[in-house]
Amino acid sequence: MHNITHQTDAKTLVQSWLKGRAQLDDTGAISFKSPKAGNLTEKCRLAYQWILDNAIYSPYNDIEYGHRITLGRSEQQINLTSEDSYASFILLPLLTLMTSRRLLLIGAPGRGKTTVATLMALLAGYSLDEIKHAIQHGHPQMTQADILGSPLPSDLVQARHSADIRVLWRKWISMRVKIIDEYNRIPTKTQSCLLSLMAEGYAEMYEQIIHCQNSAWFLTANDDLGGGTFQVIEALKDRIDIVVRCTPFNTRYLTALAKRIANNAEQPMPTDIIFTPEELDQIGTKIRAIEMPSEVLEILGFLISQLDFCRRASDTLEFQNKDTLHLAGRRVGHVCTEDCPLDKFENICTQTESGASARAYQTIIHYAKALAFFRGKTTVSNEDIRQILPWVLHEKLKPNPQSDFFQKTENQVYQTDKVSWIRQLFDHSLKQHVAYQALRQPIIELQTSIDGLPQQELKQGLQMLQQEMENLVTKHELNAPVHNDLVLLKHLYVQCRHKLNRS
Repeated sequence: MHNITHQTDAKTLVQSWLKGRAQLDDTGAISFKSPKAGNLTEKCRLAYQWILDNAIYSPYNDIEYGHRITLGRSEQQINLTSEDSYASFILLPLLTLMTSRRLLLIGAPGRGKTTVATLMALLAGYSLDEIKHAIQHGHPQMTQADILGSPLPSDLVQARHSADIRVLWRKWISMRVKIIDEYNRIPTKTQSCLLSLMAEGYAEMYEQIIHCQNSAWFLTANDDLGGGTFQVIEALKDRIDIVVRCTPFNTRYLTALAKRIANNAEQPMPTDIIFTPEELDQIGTKIRAIEMPSEVLEILGFLISQLDFCRRASDTLEFQNKDTLHLAGRRVGHVCTEDCPLDKFENICTQTESGASARAYQTIIHYAKALAFFRGKTTVSNEDIRQILPWVLHEKLKPNPQSDFFQKTENQVYQTDKVSWIRQLFDHSLKQHVAYQALRQPIIELQTSIDGLPQQELKQGLQMLQQEMENLVTKHELNAPVHNDLVLLKHLYVQCRHKLNRS
């Protein structure tokens, strides 16, 4: 009886293996598949880990969470963290696939830019042959027909109207993942055609229209300065949501490369980390549903208000921004001099030539939500914003090299390392936000009370707003945070005045 029970248990155990990760090969040996994802969040993390372990060997973990431990001297430091850390070169493309946005990979030739983009297409369920045929390779002779397709010759001959001409559209336009290799080698006219696809989601030819489905774009360039055969048009650059820098190969992984050559084959991607279109849609929906706390938005807004501010651009409150300077053909370095009374080290407005568009700030929020989702969180944290901010603003935020901040020896490195520079902007802004809270809190409370003010108390509300503005103007230095609050208070004053005039 004991033997029968023992045999039954053994059979049950073997069957449980075969239903799980274990499987028998042709020789009867047991092998194990990759662990299956329990949910979509876990599946995303498994995909990241598989790429890190089997496809892209990148030990450079530059997205880090948790308490920071600093080792070494001021000139030579190593920062360790107590929680998660990720390689941006792998994680940011994966987040782009999850959010269906647009990413630019920059770096020297042979650093894996196209490989990473191809891996994202494999994750989306396309075969390697499909991906190779669909990659658009930029070159100086590239035409609109190369990008979009061409009309049928027979229709060109027989059609009486342009609407009768059928267009043979390129297959890549309808794919979930779109890869443009060396996009800065595409002629300017053809770039405009690409812009309409990225920005508007459709293309038109001979009155025929094709729509792009919800898709992730991966573009590559061999540098981050816009170099190449053609200058990239600003509108196209602005449509790129996020930038990731390629990392150099670490020689500790030479053994793995030697094994690849010996086996003469790449390890196939496990089927249980490949996403269906429905799963990608579900992930996109879940990411958008991640909560964005008001206090996190407050801190992000505090930073943003400082990037655009320029006290010397105008005497008028509404025009004290860097756009006013640019429209006049001036730079921040022309006016950010000793004539401006603001402390050039305390006020970060001096460090930037420009701010960024509202589109960029929407991107920060979207990617921060994606990062929180990837980490299994339900809300976005300040650290999510801090980690995403440099990659979104990498190509959009221009430093002011004439700023006193960059003249300090210890700060000169920030002119070459924009990721670290933008992170220090956020860290400095965070400290300023804490110090400024005592002044801002009464303004927040005033805004809340004004919003719900009944009609008969509008005159009193106008007096309160006027008094608060007078207090800010006369008792505090006109820096970026004060300017931002003055603009808000004046806007509330105008709204109250309009309500009073209509009554």
